[in-house]
Amino acid sequence: MKNYANKWILQRITAVILIPLTFWFVYQCVLLSNYDYQETKAFFLSKFNSSLFFILVIAMLYHAKLGCETIVEDYVTSDKLKKVTILFISALAYLFMILTTLSIIFMINL
Repeated sequence: MKNYANKWILQRITAVILIPLTFWFVYQCVLLSNYDYQETKAFFLSKFNSSLFFILVIAMLYHAKLGCETIVEDYVTSDKLKKVTILFISALAYLFMILTTLSIIFMINL
């Protein structure tokens, strides 16, 4: 039961983190629509903007991972299928987190 409580708390924490970051990102997307390539590139090369974008993507992926795992735990009856599906969801989420981290590091260091 403790695991469910931890997941519930973590999901609420990521949701609270995502609220201001989503507003920031939508606002920036509106501004970026008027930028040319060089200005857009400069936006993402900014350590502040790339850091906020990194936090947004990582929090979003982790929040989605927790939500998908909860759905599987609640609605999949086969224990074997449940374990395999949760393992797949976790692997996919962590893979995307690693790829996001590497792409932002690579982009900043160019």
